[in-house]
Amino acid sequence: MNQETQPGEPENRSVLISGGGIAGLTLGILLREDGWDPLVIEKDPRLRTEGYMMDFFGTGWDVAERMGLDTEIRKLHYPVDKLEYIDRDGRLRIPPVPMERIRKALDEKYTPIRRPDLERILFDRAVASGVAIRFGTTLRALEENASGVDVTFQDGTSGTYRLVFGADGVHSRVRELMFGPEKEFERFLGYYVAAIHVPDTGIPVRRSLQIYEEPGRVVWMYPLDDLSIDAVYIFGHESVGHLHHEERLPFVRKQYLGAGWIAEQLLSGYPSTEPVYFDSATQIVMPHWYKGRVVLLGDACGCLTLIAGQGSHMAMCGAYVLARELKRYNGDHETAFRAYERFLHPVIEEKQNEAVRTAKTFVPSSTGQMLFRYLFMRIIFSNLLIKRFFARMGAKSVLKGYS
Repeated sequence: MNQETQPGEPENRSVLISGGGIAGLTLGILLREDGWDPLVIEKDPRLRTEGYMMDFFGTGWDVAERMGLDTEIRKLHYPVDKLEYIDRDGRLRIPPVPMERIRKALDEKYTPIRRPDLERILFDRAVASGVAIRFGTTLRALEENASGVDVTFQDGTSGTYRLVFGADGVHSRVRELMFGPEKEFERFLGYYVAAIHVPDTGIPVRRSLQIYEEPGRVVWMYPLDDLSIDAVYIFGHESVGHLHHEERLPFVRKQYLGAGWIAEQLLSGYPSTEPVYFDSATQIVMPHWYKGRVVLLGDACGCLTLIAGQGSHMAMCGAYVLARELKRYNGDHETAFRAYERFLHPVIEEKQNEAVRTAKTFVPSSTGQMLFRYLFMRIIFSNLLIKRFFARMGAKSVLKGYS
């Protein structure tokens, strides 16, 4: 068990990070490089393989560059040459948008990347840096004392750590133990998201991100190679509370009955034994992110949802700012946590409020809204306006000028 440092003894640098995803691994790497001794725990038994493709640029790219990870990220390549909106027969609704146009608008600091890819890159760096990572572990209790935080793990083992970081996502156990139940902080935006990996579609896969829409439901199809795709389903629905794993695929199938193109076909043929990424579009809104020696980051305190995008970017950003402020204030956690919240909280609040304002247009509610969207997309993805569009979507890093 780790004890508080006594006069004349080496400083206690042992910290606990709950959550082995993007936020937790990023923080573990940065703290280890600054001389801390982090333990990362993750409730899943291994690195996650399910997830969806995301656009990686802006703040996330900035942090990756500062960490020297951008070279590894650039090595990833999926056959996504263009973006296409299609109709129920797979025909184009608007002219395709070349991905090269998007890359140029973002100064070549852009790539489509799967969440599991980014987690793997971070995991490999964490292991190489000497970060201790323990899978299949979660928390039973946290209790702060004058010198640290007493931690009891689910298996009954315990330890005392100087600081505890909650990087354990929208359903954070750290937040529940220290701040209260999830229902006190959740803001449901009226949508659900599901993602599946289809290794062989049985049909030719075009080299494009294909988006198919109907009123109330959308599908994004990302090619991974000549046969396989990641399919992301986003649909409107009232809150149904928690669904057990075996209930999720039938629930999503029901929402896409009668859907055109291959939307329903992929779901009906998807094996019930395979993993499904599933969650509600629910924000976590909190007035404060820390309490004593315990602090939250990423989705645990400021979930943006897929509607706002940039969740992974902000997870990496939060980790970076926390590590920098702890270094700036020589481990004085009270001052560092306060500076971290003061810098990042207004940014997250603005992005969350923007998502609330735009949520009703994220998935079209009518055929008329769909037609307007196609006209709008033709305009904003033009060479004249695309750079301005991505500026509003977070192309400028929130860390610009921060050191």
